Amino acid sequence: MARKIAFVQPRMDDGNLIPPIGPLIMAAQLEKLGWEVAFLDEQADPDAFQRLLDFNPDIAAFSAVTMSVLRAKMLAEKLKAAQPRAVTVFGGPHPTVMADEVLSWGCADFVIVREGEKALPLLCEWVAGNGSEAQLDKIPNLCRRRAGKTVRTRLSQFLTAEELDSLPFPALHLLDMRKIFGRVRHGLYSKGKRILPLMSSRGCPNMCAYCCRVMGYHVRTRSLNSVLEEIDHLVKDYGIDELWFEDDNFTADRTRAKDLLDALPRRYPGLAIKFANGLRADGLDRELLEKLRKAGCYSLSFGIESGNERVLSLMRKNLDLKVAADNVKLAKKMGFLVGSNCIIGYPGETEAEARQSIEFFMSLDLDSMAIVNLIPFPGTAVNALCKQKGYLTPLASDWNNYTFDISSPRILVQTPELPADNVRRLMSQAYRKMYLNPRRMLRIAGRLDSARLWDGAKFMLGRLLRG
Repeated sequence: MARKIAFVQPRMDDGNLIPPIGPLIMAAQLEKLGWEVAFLDEQADPDAFQRLLDFNPDIAAFSAVTMSVLRAKMLAEKLKAAQPRAVTVFGGPHPTVMADEVLSWGCADFVIVREGEKALPLLCEWVAGNGSEAQLDKIPNLCRRRAGKTVRTRLSQFLTAEELDSLPFPALHLLDMRKIFGRVRHGLYSKGKRILPLMSSRGCPNMCAYCCRVMGYHVRTRSLNSVLEEIDHLVKDYGIDELWFEDDNFTADRTRAKDLLDALPRRYPGLAIKFANGLRADGLDRELLEKLRKAGCYSLSFGIESGNERVLSLMRKNLDLKVAADNVKLAKKMGFLVGSNCIIGYPGETEAEARQSIEFFMSLDLDSMAIVNLIPFPGTAVNALCKQKGYLTPLASDWNNYTFDISSPRILVQTPELPADNVRRLMSQAYRKMYLNPRRMLRIAGRLDSARLWDGAKFMLGRLLRG
């Protein structure tokens, strides 16, 4: 057997582009095992599917979130029609919680749930060696169909900190870095021209009801040496001038976070640092903010989600709003660009509470703000609640709608307190209040390149025309 595997990233219409760290790590694992590997990302390459056909893989591994899973389904179906012998494997957040559905489509031979670094290499070797059913049953985290039913193997423990350290660095050499550097985006701001992401830990201990914690609740942190060696690699081999940390909860281990932040300016003077997520607004203080600033960090974004204590309790967010507000104001005084997220229309939230929440965020003088409707992702506590209460709208039956579309929001949840039209109106009013403030407009415009400035102008013009 030729031993060829293609990793496929379906297109996602969310406006962001970040090299996917997990699949790229698995690509590096398979290269070490002697496989010929292709990495095909529709986000960066509109001809990715044709290149997939030209590669003629033995195995095609599709990674999907909810908003991209139907695109993955379509690509797998087309691949199966053109090259029936190809073995198809699905993984990622959506297949992890919806393995039965994905396997029922008939285009996925296997689903790997949770982390894939243990299961995928074993499955690939099983395919290459024409292994037996008994051998297949020993591969962890694996789902397949047998006699019309889903068969699941045992779940393995999440990778330990030591195992995370032992993983190869993401196989970035498989990407067209000119396209990546030209289009990489996560949030509004960037400083550098050669930007790449890094994940220094996995897992998050928080129990937020709207989050599907596929990496588990136990935080596992890579060693300081492991993280610094990867940054060395990114600086030396790819010439990065900006690094984005993509941890779920960077400061869960405060001592380790401080040690890493202390090491960055000594080792990489001039390297810009950004946190588009992974920092709790009530988990910082002046000491940590000082270390972030000295490390080269210029932009922080917090998932505050609501400015109302009761709604935060409904979300199981357990956030101290006063501490969060004080830290945002302190970060602003220290010169950081600060952003946050705000969810409108959480079950139980009243219109008065939503308006109070918006006013809370306006009081923070943020540099960016994503005002979104609730997306009830499968596998979350809020999804189960919305099903039980009958709050899901007809749009919620289409996975393509599970996207944070700020220009034309697709309302998936409506409640007796906040019908869909009210959610749309509140979101529009919040965006106008946020981004049509003259002082803030000038401040933001001075930080954006021409392309993003034009995108923002078109977005706000649409908001104005819709009222």
